[in-house]
Amino acid sequence: MEVRKNYSHATERTVDELRTIAHSLDMRELSEISLPQIEAVAELVRKISPTSDARSLIRSGLGRLPQRRPTLPTSTTSDLQLWLQNLDRLLDKAVYGTFFVAPATVLWGYQHLLKLLGRQLEDAFPEGYWQFYVNYALREDTARHAHETHGFDTILKRHNLQLSAVDRLTAWLMAGIYGIHTYDKLLQNEWRERVYTSTLRNIASGTPYAGRMSALYRHWERERPYRRGPDVLPGQDYAAYRRAKFDAFIENALTHLPEELRRSWVFAVRDAKERELPAYLRQMSLLSYLRSDVYGEERLPIQLDEAHIGVIHQQRYYLIPVCQPDTLKPADVMTVRAQAAAILQQDKPIAPAVNLTQWATAKRASIPHLRHQMLPETLAELDTLHHAPILLNLDQRPFYLELAELRQAERGMGCHAMTIFNTGESFIFDLSHIFFDGTWGAALAEIMTNEATAWAVYLNTLPNILPPTAAPRALHLHFTAAEQAALNATPAVSREASAETESINLQNLLALRRIFKLRNDLIQLTVNDLLVLYRAIHAFTYRPDPHLVQELRHLLEDERTRPAAEQALAVLDHTHAVNPSSLIPVDASQQDPRDRVHPMTFQVPIHELHVLELHEQVVSALNHYKQATYDRDEAYQEFDHLQRTYLAALAGCGVVFSRAKEIAALGESNSVGTIKLLAHLPVPLQRLLDKIPSRFDVLNDLIKGREVFSNIGVVASNSSLLRFMSAKDDNEGKTLAWGVLTDAEGMMRITLRDFRPHVQLLTAVGRADLATRLVQDYLNAYASGLNDYVRDLRRVTMASRETRMVSDVGLLDG
Repeated sequence: MEVRKNYSHATERTVDELRTIAHSLDMRELSEISLPQIEAVAELVRKISPTSDARSLIRSGLGRLPQRRPTLPTSTTSDLQLWLQNLDRLLDKAVYGTFFVAPATVLWGYQHLLKLLGRQLEDAFPEGYWQFYVNYALREDTARHAHETHGFDTILKRHNLQLSAVDRLTAWLMAGIYGIHTYDKLLQNEWRERVYTSTLRNIASGTPYAGRMSALYRHWERERPYRRGPDVLPGQDYAAYRRAKFDAFIENALTHLPEELRRSWVFAVRDAKERELPAYLRQMSLLSYLRSDVYGEERLPIQLDEAHIGVIHQQRYYLIPVCQPDTLKPADVMTVRAQAAAILQQDKPIAPAVNLTQWATAKRASIPHLRHQMLPETLAELDTLHHAPILLNLDQRPFYLELAELRQAERGMGCHAMTIFNTGESFIFDLSHIFFDGTWGAALAEIMTNEATAWAVYLNTLPNILPPTAAPRALHLHFTAAEQAALNATPAVSREASAETESINLQNLLALRRIFKLRNDLIQLTVNDLLVLYRAIHAFTYRPDPHLVQELRHLLEDERTRPAAEQALAVLDHTHAVNPSSLIPVDASQQDPRDRVHPMTFQVPIHELHVLELHEQVVSALNHYKQATYDRDEAYQEFDHLQRTYLAALAGCGVVFSRAKEIAALGESNSVGTIKLLAHLPVPLQRLLDKIPSRFDVLNDLIKGREVFSNIGVVASNSSLLRFMSAKDDNEGKTLAWGVLTDAEGMMRITLRDFRPHVQLLTAVGRADLATRLVQDYLNAYASGLNDYVRDLRRVTMASRETRMVSDVGLLDG
């Protein structure tokens, strides 16, 4: 509460200071920020405030209602434009008041009464807000995210190791087995690293040591190992090796503190370990499976001695125990190797081929009804897969496919944590958001890849394979006609199209940030800020490939394909473009590992700060100045004024981005605030209220967003992560999911999943190829447009008689 109060006071002080600066001519000239920009930024900062209760949540939402700007013909009178804008604003307010303010007010009153009776808000969220949310809102097949690593095959090729198919499978089975056995240790490492560093930072706050401790976790991220190094001790597994490395790191940090602070830190982390760590391990356990009901997923535990690794080979399912018989010890590698041979080298398959993709893509709320239509023996056989938290699909998929397509193979029933796919050159980790957020999923993918590689090196030294002592357990399943009909009739998740690109010039982005810093320290835009900023610009500037438009128009001539073509053409119509509202995940784990992620719904203030208009004007003015032969001083003065105004707008965007992320990091964003409103309500009512925003664009934009924009950043320098595909929550109003990863070589890759209505319609009429080409064109245009935009910003920022650039700006191309 004290943090929220202090933050509110800080917000007010910031607004006051901004306005003071705005009215100070000397300061305005020094900072080169114009009066209108400071006034606009001050107002935007005021609107982005902590939603500590329903009243502040309502005020925040009301202040952030979208400013609609319809595109009208030039002949339309300004009076009509104003009337339409005011009408839209009134309609938005009416929707907001009826469907959000009224329920929020009632819920706040209800929770206030419960508080008087002794029930606290936090009691409704024992595992944090994010875990509460994902258990019911990221349960569908489309809510899984994916990571790709290449380290296994790259290292084998580098060392010219010719691994047999059996040993290849065995290496990954052993990585999965030891991953399950050591998973609690891995989680303990994650918890300790975050809690120990954040506790040290908090204890040092207000002391002369605060600066040294403020970035401790970031420093550890640069040193954190994802594999065992040459200094590993005999018998030391990866989890123990990493723990020893962190202990040395934290001990070094502690040496800089006086004894009193060190003692305070020891008591604090000891208390946190006793109170919080056991609950965190239960929350994040891999030894559980998901049981679906109408309203959400329930995680049910798996006993270690009953756990298996599932293997999919030629669409047949097999189960490999993770423990030696009648013990809790990891399965013996020679036994596992023999079982792998039994799967791959059998003359006649011991199990029938199975197709469970319909089950995986069925809507989870329909699963209870579907199960009631299955025979008891069918359910008994299916339920054996509940004991496999990890599935390995050995049916090789082409490496060149996009991640969204690579995962469209056998992947169980959707009740397990992880499926790993093989491409022959890389491995794809398909992960449930209920178990993994994007950052932890990426880390675990790298850890398991390194573990499998270590097993591969060891297996390459072993003699021939002995016959298996026991054949692996196989899934014997055959759906009756009635059961298959029930599967066919079960509602499925939305179809998607996807695209990927690696065309963005990251070096230009990084160099632009350096140029901004040389020009003015107030321009604090991160790489991700620039990506999100241009995403908003792209929404208004994108023009589709004329050939695609022509192809869609041809489809209008056929009655069967006309609805799909009409829907697609409507989406491509730039006159109906809107400023996208993006849900951006913000890391919450450094404050409290239990919280994992705080969602932030964000709209770039391109209209409020006139970014689109200013960019066009300043580029035009720069071109005019460069080409002028007479009155160059006058042309320069016009450009200089626009340049200062535009750079001020960009600096304002950076301030707004930063404030929104600070609020989200506190767990006080609008998205989290609406989750809090569901506290202590009956589950059916929670789900009913949660669905309201998706029915109305204005509420969806404020609370849930129409898009996901997830950037897991630059991977470690020794990482083999290649690609990342973000998840889409179960909100039908969420239409695009952007996933960004920059690999160890500095290559930025973006994946885009498209769930817009035309995708489903085009797929239904056999034109999924066209839906894919449409989203690829959209992403290609984004990448090339961003590169052009960065070049324009470089020209604009450098074209100043007052600016002196250092030599490294030559990293930017012309």
